[in-house]
Amino acid sequence: MLRLLAILFVIAIFIPVEFYVMAGSVRIEPYRVVLGVALVYAVLNFKMVLERADLVDILLVGLLGFAFASIWNNHDLQQAVESTGIYAIETLGAFYLARMYLNTPENFFQINRLFVLILAGLTLFSAYEAFAQHRFLHEIAKNITGHDSLDFRLYMHYYIRNGVMRAASLFEHPILYGSLLALCFPFAFLWFRQTRSIGTGSSVVALIVSMLLTLSSAPLLSLIFQAGIAVLVKFWNSARRLWIALLFASLAGSLLINAFSNRGFFGILISYLTFNPNTGYFRLLQWEHSMDDIAASPILGIGLIGPGLHDWTRPYWISSWFGNSIDSFWLLLALQHGLFAAGLLLFASLYASFNTLNLLHKHDDDTRWMVTAWLLAFFSLILIGFTVDYFGKLQPMFFFTLGAISWARDYSRWNKP
Repeated sequence: MLRLLAILFVIAIFIPVEFYVMAGSVRIEPYRVVLGVALVYAVLNFKMVLERADLVDILLVGLLGFAFASIWNNHDLQQAVESTGIYAIETLGAFYLARMYLNTPENFFQINRLFVLILAGLTLFSAYEAFAQHRFLHEIAKNITGHDSLDFRLYMHYYIRNGVMRAASLFEHPILYGSLLALCFPFAFLWFRQTRSIGTGSSVVALIVSMLLTLSSAPLLSLIFQAGIAVLVKFWNSARRLWIALLFASLAGSLLINAFSNRGFFGILISYLTFNPNTGYFRLLQWEHSMDDIAASPILGIGLIGPGLHDWTRPYWISSWFGNSIDSFWLLLALQHGLFAAGLLLFASLYASFNTLNLLHKHDDDTRWMVTAWLLAFFSLILIGFTVDYFGKLQPMFFFTLGAISWARDYSRWNKP
């Protein structure tokens, strides 16, 4: 059952956004159906879930509680039940599907290999889309379903640079496609290092080409972060005190910058974490103006953002540039559901990451490379979340990845005698 759900989830991630049905005001997509079944399975097998539970589980339940309280406080009970239900499916459903099925290195390898092979297989289609400026995969999906789900701007000059259209492949935005490619890249690269085969090498090249075709800074920044994190992972166990000292020095430096700079630490960070000056400026404006709303509602946030719901405070001329979007996963979470919600998830993510990092040296070569791949992928996912919003299918992928590494705690079971 779990194996089937995991495979269906991978397939559902690649089903175009045009495939959906509406149940009242709720949009039902294939991946939500799979994750809904996975969440029900987790509830019915609560004893199994409890056996592997740790601090991360508690923090995620707390996150869900704050989300429910935030929506109820800012909207009404019906909206809270409906929206929190969908949120639970995309968060806990994805997390527990990974936690329950990816409980061995073999299962972890198989699911990641499936992601890499599908992404590599899409490269030629992405190349045609980019150079022919033709989003034909979405046109096929539109003809089948009758749903025109893509933002019309994806067909305009905003997404064409030097005659090349930013590839979105089967996804609703190039950023989603590029971020998923970057998420799977560490596994593909380290898999190639293990096998040195033409097939795995071709997959690495295919993923790099696809990332370039998205013409997005997010995947390229992910690769830069992954290279830096690789150094941390390599020398963490032998120089842990040095890394901790550097961490506290960085925190102290950020506080000084925040105190003496008119833009603040996060303002400077966000403005430079992009290759496009205009994009960096827009994101800086988002941080500056949304901070007013966060300061006004720090505990429960302002609630859901969207038509007929709530909106964040900003000058009218900003709305004409980028609407009501917030291009930061962490900022949007704090804005909608409060600082405690964002803090709980950030702490859960860092706890899982550093707990796994502390166990890395105890794994033998057969599993250490897979644990390393997860560390590179998830650490970069945490960092890139400050400059990219994980909307659509990226949100459940974040939580699926978070739950995908619990098997690493049982290193003694996987090490060869």
